[in-house]
Amino acid sequence: MADNLYGLIAGVLQAMTHAELSEAPQQIAGLVVPNAEGLSKRQRIDQALTDLPQEQLARLALKFAAHRGDIALDEAGRKVLEASEPPLTHITRRDIARVFGDDLAGERGTVEMVERYFPLSSPLEDFLGSGGRSLRDQVAQHMDRNPGDWSVEYLFGQIGAFDCSRARFGALLEEAVHPLSRSGEEQSQAVAALNKVLARDGYELAQESDLSGHPIFGFRPLVRGVSGRPKNLVFASRGPKPEIGFADAINNDIAILSGEESCLVYDRQIGSNGLLWSELVAWWSDVTPGADAANLGARLQESLASDAERKLFATYFKAYRSVLGEALPALLPQVYLHYDPAVVKTLRHRLPLPRQRMDFLLLLPGRQRIVLEVDGKHHFSENDHPSLKVYADMVSADRELRLAGYEVYRFGANELVGHGAEARIADFFEKLFRLHRVRQ
Repeated sequence: MADNLYGLIAGVLQAMTHAELSEAPQQIAGLVVPNAEGLSKRQRIDQALTDLPQEQLARLALKFAAHRGDIALDEAGRKVLEASEPPLTHITRRDIARVFGDDLAGERGTVEMVERYFPLSSPLEDFLGSGGRSLRDQVAQHMDRNPGDWSVEYLFGQIGAFDCSRARFGALLEEAVHPLSRSGEEQSQAVAALNKVLARDGYELAQESDLSGHPIFGFRPLVRGVSGRPKNLVFASRGPKPEIGFADAINNDIAILSGEESCLVYDRQIGSNGLLWSELVAWWSDVTPGADAANLGARLQESLASDAERKLFATYFKAYRSVLGEALPALLPQVYLHYDPAVVKTLRHRLPLPRQRMDFLLLLPGRQRIVLEVDGKHHFSENDHPSLKVYADMVSADRELRLAGYEVYRFGANELVGHGAEARIADFFEKLFRLHRVRQ
């Protein structure tokens, strides 16, 4: 697969002139092709590509493919990037086709939908069965003008949907359940039937937005998220613990009864795509006129309680701010899950709520909530003596969070300081983003 990808990229570059090789690859894909005198084009291309890892070749392929509209190159790149993820099997794709019966496009034209993702205009190789007509002509005749001639299963075989990348197959499904194709009860029934099949391979169609009141669904890995939507984020306290109460219990509107000046409250709607750093910066700029990302970063760091927490926070942005850009999830420090000091003080026989505050929280797509905890000695001891009770309370609170759908990752504070700490933190986030399908 990698050799084929290398050859396809090299073929694209080989078609350029020497002068184009010096400029176009960098402009299109950020690839620098050496410009040494006396080298042939092939030698220059080999020097540029030979030492690149497979994943980087794949990302180059996607950029060149987007620039050229080259489906074959795009497919080669996507299959390399998808190689480590759960497959969407031929059996699952067949059963998905059978869900649609003989109607893939609903109220839209099949040709209009399919040719956005699959090549239909070249003549078929086997002229005996097609009379020399293009695949586009055949799809138009047998799916649009004479519905029922072809089943969707047969169509999938003709266009290559059984063997294409998951991204391409998923994009086709998104079009098939788009409100322009299906709406109302027909859409909801189709999504339910498709998800029953997709779940076998660990994928789903999940609502991501809406259009004029109609749901828009996206294809994605099936993830275990937290039910409900986040409504109140109280975080980054740099002073006394805030006391939280209801301003309107019916609307779930909160009020900070005391300590409001020491913490931040993000009160904007958070959708199924989670909370991005860019969205947090935009909110901060609105509530703090003249402030920017650097100012927000400095404010958040004021809430961090240890060198280990500061190292984790700083390394996260150093390693991934430029890599993920606008897709960087917000890393929220010192987030309050709940806090009720007044209630605990007045009702002494009532047990306090565990895990009042999380060291760090990431709100990722698909309702995924990631808790990061940095453990100092107070997590295992009381009055400087080892305490099984303190430890038991901690692991009990972890269990409750996990049962509610959160993921909890713990660091020993010593891991996050000293030699190798940055590499260890960057490696953790790299694996975390891969596991939780954060797009890079």
